[in-house]
Amino acid sequence: MNEAQHEQLGQLLQHAAEFLDIPDALYEEAVAKYEGVGNWLEEQDSESGRTPPEIYPQGSFRLGTVIRPLTDKDEYDIDLVYRRGLKKESTTQKKLKAEAGEHLRSYVQIVEAAGNTAPILDEGRRCWTLTFDNRFHMDVLPAIPDGEGRPESILVTDRELREWQFSNPIGYAEWFKTCMRAQFVEQRGRVAAMLKEAAEQVPDWKVKTPLQRAVQILKRHRDFYFQNDHDNRPVSIIITTLAAHAYRNQANLYDALLAIVRDMPKYIEMRESVAWVTNPVNPKENFADKWQANPERAGKFYTWLQRVEDDFTAARSGEGIPKIVHLLGRSLGETTMVKAAAAYGRGLHQQQKSGLLTMAAGTGMLLAGGSVKVKEHTFYGELDKTEDA
Repeated sequence: MNEAQHEQLGQLLQHAAEFLDIPDALYEEAVAKYEGVGNWLEEQDSESGRTPPEIYPQGSFRLGTVIRPLTDKDEYDIDLVYRRGLKKESTTQKKLKAEAGEHLRSYVQIVEAAGNTAPILDEGRRCWTLTFDNRFHMDVLPAIPDGEGRPESILVTDRELREWQFSNPIGYAEWFKTCMRAQFVEQRGRVAAMLKEAAEQVPDWKVKTPLQRAVQILKRHRDFYFQNDHDNRPVSIIITTLAAHAYRNQANLYDALLAIVRDMPKYIEMRESVAWVTNPVNPKENFADKWQANPERAGKFYTWLQRVEDDFTAARSGEGIPKIVHLLGRSLGETTMVKAAAAYGRGLHQQQKSGLLTMAAGTGMLLAGGSVKVKEHTFYGELDKTEDA
C-alpha cells in the first residue's frame, strides 16, 4: 500500500468514526438529563441533612467513546455514579441501594407532576436504570468511598454478592488519558487553532484522539459481528482496556487500528488457566471474570479479533473509494461508510478549490500536498445523495 492509499484509508476511517458519534443535540439532551437527575439527588441528601453526594458520569461518556446504537430499537447508555459520603460501617448494600431507589422514584413522580414525560425506573443488580423516551437510558450506580483504596476509589452494591464491590471510574479515565497523552495534546492544539482559542480553553470532549476513534470503530465492528450472538459479545470495558494498552500514539487511524488489534492479545494474562484482563487501577479486578464460567466467550473474542484484522487488511487492497466502501461497509455498516466517503469527497473538493489537492504521481490517488495539481471536479457527488440515509 502506497502513502496515498495509506492516508486515504486513515481519513475515511476518521470520517466513519465521526458518524458513529452521538449527535450533538442528543448529547446535550443527555447531559441536561443527567445533570437534572444529579441535582435532584443532591437536593434530597441536602434536605435530609446528609453530606452532599458526588454525581459524575463513568464509562463511554466519560471516556469519549460513545457510539450510535446499531438499530433504532437500541438506546444510548449513560452511566452515572451516585457517590454518598458514608462510611462502610454506617450502611449496608441493601440500604444504600434502597435509598437511591426512593430518591429516583420521587424524581419520576416530580417529572410526571410537572406534566412532562417521565422516565421509566427499573432495578438492576448493581444500579437503577432510568429509561428516557426509548432513546437513551441512564444507569445510576449507588456508591460510597473506599476507605482502604485510592482517594477516588468507590465501593458499589451488588444484590447477588455478599461483599461490597470495588470500582474506580475516575482513576480508570485518568489512566485511559495517559495512554493517549501525546496525541491528545497535539489534537487539542489543532482544535484550539481552528477555534482561535488557547488550548486550555478547549474542553476535553471536543478532542478525539486516534485511540478514542479506534475504540469506537472496534465497538461498531463488534456490534455487527455479534448481532446474532449477543450473549457472547465482548463487553466494552475489555475492548477499551486492551486497546489502550496496545495503543502507541499513532497519528494515522488506520495504523492505530491494525496495531491495536494485533497487540491486544498480548495484554490478556493467564493466571492458573484463567484469562485475566486486569483493571489497570485495581489489580484485583478481572474484567474478563465471566470468561471462566463461559470459556466459549474467550474463544469467540480471539476469533473476532482475527476477523477485525482480516477486514481491515483487506481494505487496503481495495482500489478506489467504492471498493473500500463496499469492503468496510460489511463490518461497519454500509450507510456509515457511504457517509464517510461523501465527507471525504467534500474535503477533497474544498482542498482542490484552495489549490491544495494533488495527484500522487503514478498512482491515480488524490491527496493533499504534492506536485501534480488537479483540475476542478465534483468528487463523489452521487454519494452525497445518501447523506441522510
